[in-house]
Amino acid sequence: MRNLVTILVVGGCSSLWAGAAAAKAINQLHCSKTKCTYSEEIGPSGTKTYQGYCDGTGNTQITDRNSSMVCHKAKDLTCTGAHLVLISTPYWTCTCTNWNPTQRAHPDIDLSCPAPS
Repeated sequence: MRNLVTILVVGGCSSLWAGAAAAKAINQLHCSKTKCTYSEEIGPSGTKTYQGYCDGTGNTQITDRNSSMVCHKAKDLTCTGAHLVLISTPYWTCTCTNWNPTQRAHPDIDLSCPAPS
């Protein structure tokens, strides 16, 4: 019985640690201007998801016609096409993967936002 409790405690801690590591893989990028450029970094064999938020737009509704996000590919780096997630606080999102097992990759991300109303 004591071994079972130890296994459950260790397993629970491992699950929490894995969840924390996964949570770190999402980077929120906030832009309060009409255009922002970010230079990010992904470790060897790493994957990160980027969420681009347009802050300071006033009453202007964010759409895929008045805003955009481009996640640029680089050597040993692939990125999904960005798409707009329309929820109460809309954001753009893309995911980039560094396929190099020894070198860091540096994706550039451009976020365009509507002018404030």
